[in-house]
Amino acid sequence: MLATIALAMSVSCERDISDDAVEATFPNTAEVFTDAPVGLTDEFFTSFDPASGANPNGFGTDEDEAFEGTTSIRIDVPSPNDPDGGYIGGIFKDRGEGRDLSGYDALTFWAKGSTTATIDLVGFGTDFEENKYAVGLPGITLSTDWRKYVIPIPDASKLTQEKGLFIFSAGTQSTNGLGYTFWIDEIRFENLGTIAQPRPAILNGNDETRQAFIGTNIALEGLTQTFNLASGQDVTVNAAPSYFEFQSSNTGVVTVDEAGNVNVIGANGFDAGGNPIFTTVTASLNGNMAAGSLTIDSQGEFTPAPTPTRDPSLVKSIFSDAYTNEPVEYYNGYYAPFQTTQGQNDITINGDNIIKYTQLNFVGIQFSQPTINASDMTHLHMDLYIEQPSPLDGGDFLRIELQDYGANGTFGGGDDSTHQLTYTIPTLFSDGWVSLDIPLASFTGVTSTANLGQLLFISDGTITDMLVDNIYLYQIPTSPTVAAPTPTDPAGNVISLFSDAYTDVNVDTWRTPWSAAATTFEDVTVAGNAAKKYGNLGFVGIETTTNTVDASSMTHFHIDVWSSTYTSFNIKLVDFGADNVFGGGDDTEHEVSINMPAQGEWVSLDIPLSDFTGLASTSNIAQYILVAQPFEATDVFIDNMYFRN
Repeated sequence: MLATIALAMSVSCERDISDDAVEATFPNTAEVFTDAPVGLTDEFFTSFDPASGANPNGFGTDEDEAFEGTTSIRIDVPSPNDPDGGYIGGIFKDRGEGRDLSGYDALTFWAKGSTTATIDLVGFGTDFEENKYAVGLPGITLSTDWRKYVIPIPDASKLTQEKGLFIFSAGTQSTNGLGYTFWIDEIRFENLGTIAQPRPAILNGNDETRQAFIGTNIALEGLTQTFNLASGQDVTVNAAPSYFEFQSSNTGVVTVDEAGNVNVIGANGFDAGGNPIFTTVTASLNGNMAAGSLTIDSQGEFTPAPTPTRDPSLVKSIFSDAYTNEPVEYYNGYYAPFQTTQGQNDITINGDNIIKYTQLNFVGIQFSQPTINASDMTHLHMDLYIEQPSPLDGGDFLRIELQDYGANGTFGGGDDSTHQLTYTIPTLFSDGWVSLDIPLASFTGVTSTANLGQLLFISDGTITDMLVDNIYLYQIPTSPTVAAPTPTDPAGNVISLFSDAYTDVNVDTWRTPWSAAATTFEDVTVAGNAAKKYGNLGFVGIETTTNTVDASSMTHFHIDVWSSTYTSFNIKLVDFGADNVFGGGDDTEHEVSINMPAQGEWVSLDIPLSDFTGLASTSNIAQYILVAQPFEATDVFIDNMYFRN
């Protein structure tokens, strides 16, 4: 049957089938609400859907208040401490397939309040599905008398099948902090003919330049459309990206999709003088060029921050894709009037969410609802990337401040405590990511960590761009909870002293009598895997004197180490020389130091034997000496100790 239809369509020359085609149309009903109950359920095929998390109890109709007719919509805004929620909001939605609103230029309604207050948001286009053509007018002020409000449509030609007819959201903003009531009536779309002087904008009309890497995704913000009304008043609405047409000056470097997502896909080109050529993103709306632009300085390929490997059960995360984050109110408080810092968690690079701050002088991350109980945590971790080293000098700094809200859990409640740690730029800048693992005990001014509420970054204003990732609190246990990584080196390329992955050579002793007196030795099991524990490690000697190890064909010495408290770890190799006898006159040795190894996780050390420069030979290795600081005050676990080629 399908073949027959296809054949008929292809050979029928007598008649163009488009002559009989009828384009689907949708009702152009203007009214959203005029009188209940028909205004919400029947005549206009409209329903009310509360927003997720909104108080469900304050919406209804009122037959004692109306601008016209007999009924209005009554909305009782709850008090902030209402157990069912401190705000109310929702949408009026067409319950059919949508309406054709292309013949109108505005949504209008009448409203009044029991007191002067501000409704957070009104608008249309939100349908709790795509929200493709959402429009919002923020912060309208209520009067205690009926007043008409006009929400211009940015481009009515887009609204040929719109389901989202009206949206509102309101929270307590009255002067006494209590709930209040407002009424809405005569909600309808109109063709006023007096909506004029369209002025679209992106980025709130600002021209911005940002550094970015290949793989960066930036969501354009500040998308608005301003109109002048018959009253002479300018009205600015927030408009969804789908109203705009976006342009890139070089689509080989930057592309922009319909949702306003800027994607960096290539590196900058260069002019004849060797200067980089930046790419600029602009936009238009219904034929009018938008104010504002975004210029991208593409930095090329991006190396992400190291992926965290700590046990999630021992982590409380503030910002990281690797863990479930604690509730955070904001990553940039935009503290007026002195803060210059812009940006927050608004960029994605190759799928990795990253915080980017620009114009940094100070910025606060707040997580106070609820506060974070870090009393069982030991460290604060963060990865930082200073993007612009050229204008910086050694005296520039970054301060990290941690604040606890005290037993009452309230900022400014009288028992807050705080402390700052200062890091200089040479410490932070290494042309890449710098990982900080800060003991919470270093924040000596913080008297308790049971109600942490804020983390702040403070600079002298010379850091223009900083990336931040993997901010989390963690607990270092006294012993590892996961096994060391399983080695992947082929067995034929390995001489193993200790590893479940290989056949081990004979080791005479794992603790010589001449080891530090306080150092203890114990064979242990970690997550089902054999390991060795040195308690209170000062130094310990390990010997293969009966059969010395010929590592002359090997290139590296490998060992996995774990400690919750060490600040350095040293490894000394001793070769007995050709006579294969200790003290025979041809012994050689060399010690390699590892400063500030990561605590509370397995650290895989894979050291080239060429780094042991004092070894004249590696044909008769007989002694291995391990040293840790603080001396005789830290436990160290080891696994997978072997030579490899």
